[in-house]
Amino acid sequence: MNSKAKSKNILARGTFWGAALFYVIIALEFTYMAAPFAAYFYSVYSPALNFFNDTSAFAWLGSFFLPHVVSETSSPLINSLSVIGGIFAILGFLAFLVGACQVYYSKLAKKGAVTGGIYNLVRHPQYISFIVCSFGLLLLWPRYIVAIMFVTMIFAYYFLAKVEEKECAAKFGQSYIDYMSKTNMFLPFNIKPLSKLRSSSKPQLPRSAAKKALAVLSAYIIALIIILGFASGLRTLSLSSLYAVYTDNSVDLSLSKMTDEKISNVMQIVRADDRAGLLLSGFGGDDLYVNYILPSEWYESEIPMNAVGSGRAHHSPGKYDDNLYKVIITKVGLRNTVNAPSAETLTNIRTREGIVEIWVDLSTQSVTQILDMPNDIMYDGIPVAVF
Repeated sequence: MNSKAKSKNILARGTFWGAALFYVIIALEFTYMAAPFAAYFYSVYSPALNFFNDTSAFAWLGSFFLPHVVSETSSPLINSLSVIGGIFAILGFLAFLVGACQVYYSKLAKKGAVTGGIYNLVRHPQYISFIVCSFGLLLLWPRYIVAIMFVTMIFAYYFLAKVEEKECAAKFGQSYIDYMSKTNMFLPFNIKPLSKLRSSSKPQLPRSAAKKALAVLSAYIIALIIILGFASGLRTLSLSSLYAVYTDNSVDLSLSKMTDEKISNVMQIVRADDRAGLLLSGFGGDDLYVNYILPSEWYESEIPMNAVGSGRAHHSPGKYDDNLYKVIITKVGLRNTVNAPSAETLTNIRTREGIVEIWVDLSTQSVTQILDMPNDIMYDGIPVAVF
């Protein structure tokens, strides 16, 4: 391998591993959220997330396009995506392990190029497995920045795969070239628009370096437009499927399935209570509020609220008393002005401050207890999901 080829190889690998590390740090953010030291891990993310959050032009990058705080919506599709994401993440990871076992067994046994087993289906099963796993992670932690890095990783995998194939062809000769000619690169079946991903003796990209770079950049931009358009469509559907009531100065948002009448009833009890009314005497004017309504047994760490039980990051049992709820009153500051509280309010929140936690018993139509905000808010000052 000449020095020019070596430098290209090193550049390709360096670019790949740099992108891979960045993607893993972003995509695994949701696992840190579930960890005991979530607040510590988030200190790594907060500078970048705060930069996005405080800059109007980039704020959308750190925002979510699927519900994360909300557990139930009126859309069966939206409700199923977290389950689908978990399935993809697990299956992709397991397939990755199968491919890795084959590779390392072949190396230890000195059997040469791996072309059997799962490698008989596609030439790069580990890469496609990680793509499947990453897609699952994207559905579980759906920030726009993760979607962008997902596309970036796919392109990085493709170019790294091409580098590895050149190395294998040079090392194993005609047997590997024959293997490439009869086995697809990433998919075990053929799709005409993706036919260029298959090995061929003909150049797959223009010979000119400038034209090649332009072709790759164009494909990358088109892929970004597709996935960001898809994500925006999901966000529109998500926002329209929330169980929420919009008033003159608040968004009353239920994390569980609840009719508008029931949401209004809960908030009417809160506002009619003398003790709550005294605490919320400033409830009005130019201030805007997002009031989270959830069953009393539930806990959501991304909402400023008092812990339930062990204070797990997410605790939303399917069975709960549908008469007992708690309302978390939060005052919000918006990034851009909106005419009146609406779904648009939730996408423009820049700051959120917990005010008070009020428990309601619908069977007695009364407030049962009022709790101050805890001294330590887990994600205080860190941009997290708001719906």
